[in-house]
Amino acid sequence: MTGIFGGSVAGAALDDIEDALHDEPWYERERLGTDGHGIGLLHHGDRDPGGRLAFEEGARAAVVYGAITNREALGLTTDELFASFFDSPAELLSRLDGPFVIAGVDADAERVVVASDRLGTRPCYYHADEELAFASGLGALLTGIDDPTLDEGAVADMLLMGNVWGEKTLVEEVSVLPPATVLEFSEEGLSTERYWSPSFDALPDDGYLPELVEQYRSVIDDVSGTMDGSVGLWLSGGLDSRTMAAELDRHAGRAFDDLATYTYDANPRGGGNPELAGEVAAHLDADLDTVELTPDLFLDRLGEAVDLTDGMLRWSSFINLLSTYSLPDDHADILLEGAGQGELMGHHLRRYHFTGTDSPIESMYWSEAMVDRGTVSALLATDAEPLQSFVDIAEASDAPHEKTILDAHFANYYSRMTFASNPIARSQAGTRVPFADREFLEHVARLPLKHRMRTLPLTGGKIPYGVTPTKLALTRALDPDLAAIRYERTGVAPKRPFPVHVAGFLTTTAAARLGRRTTYGGRSVPDMWYRNQPAVREFFDRLLDSACERSVFDGETIRRLRREHLSGEANHVITSLAAVTTLELWLQRNFE
Repeated sequence: MTGIFGGSVAGAALDDIEDALHDEPWYERERLGTDGHGIGLLHHGDRDPGGRLAFEEGARAAVVYGAITNREALGLTTDELFASFFDSPAELLSRLDGPFVIAGVDADAERVVVASDRLGTRPCYYHADEELAFASGLGALLTGIDDPTLDEGAVADMLLMGNVWGEKTLVEEVSVLPPATVLEFSEEGLSTERYWSPSFDALPDDGYLPELVEQYRSVIDDVSGTMDGSVGLWLSGGLDSRTMAAELDRHAGRAFDDLATYTYDANPRGGGNPELAGEVAAHLDADLDTVELTPDLFLDRLGEAVDLTDGMLRWSSFINLLSTYSLPDDHADILLEGAGQGELMGHHLRRYHFTGTDSPIESMYWSEAMVDRGTVSALLATDAEPLQSFVDIAEASDAPHEKTILDAHFANYYSRMTFASNPIARSQAGTRVPFADREFLEHVARLPLKHRMRTLPLTGGKIPYGVTPTKLALTRALDPDLAAIRYERTGVAPKRPFPVHVAGFLTTTAAARLGRRTTYGGRSVPDMWYRNQPAVREFFDRLLDSACERSVFDGETIRRLRREHLSGEANHVITSLAAVTTLELWLQRNFE
């Protein structure tokens, strides 16, 4: 994949890290640094020139992997930017917006500095003993570790949530740089500093939505200024992609050349997403390509995608992005998607997670776990505690219940879940996440409770209303014509009142489930493939059989879950079995 690598290493050690990163024939390379301190950058060349920046002067070298969206507004030249980065990194980072990792080495001072953006939209891993090595891919750092150790806590996280929280990775010797963090390594040792965190004090409801609309327009304006050539957007029948499309369309032909759109039949399959995406594209007069994800493509590319996501994102969470490999050869230079937008506006952390739980640990369990604690414990053949990540966060916080939950969400959910699949798209094109912007994030971090997703009374927070007034209001404000196109999830147009959407979501979802049609929480495409496609069944059964022999897993529990799935008692393919097979596939390809 494209990315960065380097540290207080050079020569053959740096070559090994570079060689272990994902590569494509069109990638271009830059190597900077000297005297045992080096940095490397793999990038898309002319396809996304705004997605990188390099600097070298004397013993100092540095790169921006990604885009700083407010550098022009700050009036920083390249020299001024990197001088500030070396002299006062935390102060500089507190002023920068955009999706990026910045890294620099100073051979004279024997110093390495690495920093992440406010949401951690691009992963950066590091390994430190006598020297420091960092890279965009976890597997690349294994080249410098003689006897890597599997982190059982990370395995427990994967089985529970389908992703990993905290600074841990699947390898005990390697850590991930958290969001909004500066790392420094020198003769004095290694240190990390969090340079930013938002206030979580809820804002008054009065005026909140109009300001949100202005903030949203502003972040799309800023990110558009970093993009050249053609820009592509994944469209569906949802609201996040259409609102982003409406704002990007205002910049097509000015900030960048043109806007292309792509769609696939998913979320759920057969739910009408391609048709609704076609209506949105037609309104914007944008080209739309419908791409297909087939069982053959799934099997052909799954191992590569697991490597790109470092084995720490359950494959059922990124399966739709495998459609990236079906894009036409002349696809857009830069790809965007609406991922993260709804979550930032109250779709993920629901009211119930604040008002219906007694502790941050309980809240995080209800909001993040895809599998119950007992099943995870049964799957583990170790003493790892399934909820340990939540316990660690709660014990380290002296903030009130609500703020601990929100801080954990901002520090983990987006970097380790929502944007963790972006390396798949980034392996084929440039990418941007518009939301790594201080003013925007400080506004959504203070979302009033009434704007969060509600759930049906007496359901223990399990059955949501399906939509929030916030997302409906944003769609109406940005483009009233797009608000007249049906919303796939509720079956009615966004211009209709909120109660009509709630009724629509509950009615269509219940009806679909009664009719045994695929819907939210219903039977999935991978489930159907596992049952009906012999090649898919054989592939995963081999992985499951291998996992049964691995010391970290309880083989009998894996076999029981497979039996329950095949008998129709439960659908374990997209939860427990997806996590087990993701881990097994990554371990086979990288750890052995």
